[in-house]
Amino acid sequence: MKHYRTLTLRQLLKWAEDNTDIMRLRTERDVLPGGYMAAFAPVLVAWQESELRDHDSHVILRNVNYGGNPVERTTVLQSVRVPLDGIEAAEFVLVPLNARGSVHHAEIRFIFNPHRSPELLNLAGSQTGTDASFPDLIFSWEAWRPPQRKFSLREGLDESAYGLTLRAFAGPQLFLEDSLRQHDWFAYRLRLPAEKTGLQELLKVVLALGDGVARNTIRSLLQQDEETWMAHAPAGKVETENDSKAWQQLESRLANAPSETAAQGLPETEQSYHALVRSCATLARYAVLLTTWRLIEQGHTDSVNLDLLPSAELPQLEDWMKAVAHADLRRLFLSAPAALRFLARNPQVRPSSIPQELDAAGLLVRKGGKPWEIHYSRSTTRPYSANGINLIN
Repeated sequence: MKHYRTLTLRQLLKWAEDNTDIMRLRTERDVLPGGYMAAFAPVLVAWQESELRDHDSHVILRNVNYGGNPVERTTVLQSVRVPLDGIEAAEFVLVPLNARGSVHHAEIRFIFNPHRSPELLNLAGSQTGTDASFPDLIFSWEAWRPPQRKFSLREGLDESAYGLTLRAFAGPQLFLEDSLRQHDWFAYRLRLPAEKTGLQELLKVVLALGDGVARNTIRSLLQQDEETWMAHAPAGKVETENDSKAWQQLESRLANAPSETAAQGLPETEQSYHALVRSCATLARYAVLLTTWRLIEQGHTDSVNLDLLPSAELPQLEDWMKAVAHADLRRLFLSAPAALRFLARNPQVRPSSIPQELDAAGLLVRKGGKPWEIHYSRSTTRPYSANGINLIN
């Protein structure tokens, strides 16, 4: 049986107060208060240190996964400065998870100008000749759970089974990990209204969605764990009061986000993972469509086929879903007709169908009369050249 280690209150406070701090974690051992895997910590925006309206607009991100070693099962979470005007392109990425290609993971990838790329804050301004930048950022919605709890697609039909986390990766880190798993990338270059403005808007929407869910989830975990910790705290009134203040300080730090981001977020009742309704694919699709509709409201309609543009909505939960998550074989058969009707009404829950839908709405770059699909792998086209980023034109 594995020995799990919960990060201490002192460690969490240090992490919350220092944007240049690095967390090096044992991927399947270290947990946050509440029991969730620390390595799956969601990306957070340091709003007070970010600038969204200035000519040098940028965001400061916490918990960007870069520098870990998947062989020794370590994860390194870093803080990153992301210049918004550096985004050159964005891709909707499908990652087949089996040989038949019947199961996919979906992500959104942002590619940056080599001269305006994300920068690791702990190396920024270093005088030792180190390279602080990296070429691309990838955002991945995932099921957040304790390390001893393996992911189950069927169990994921119960919205109470897993938390929801938006993880951020430096592209080279994720490509390394996927290459070791023998998982290729199939990328579709997005074509959003307003060109670079549209790409910046997409990043803002993705971050607003993920950051809002993250803060509510972590705050809930901390509140639960504070009650447990204080109930077993050592005797001593002064120490207990100090620890209670420290918990409150940490919660306050995590709650610090601008109110305008809430308008783009998910309702608190819809902030858990669901294998069909709030999955990697449905949420990536939702972010692209929400961004497009926001741009249309601002007067940008170029290239968009409004007649075929879906509304920015997530599928709705149905009663059969939770029942199937805990069903025996007989119940599975009884639920099959309802499941088939749901899939017929909501084809977008199948990740492989999303590129065709986005293409019909005019949201994908086309080449040769069809959506431009870029197959990235070690043996075909690699996303990174010997000099780093390989921008494919």
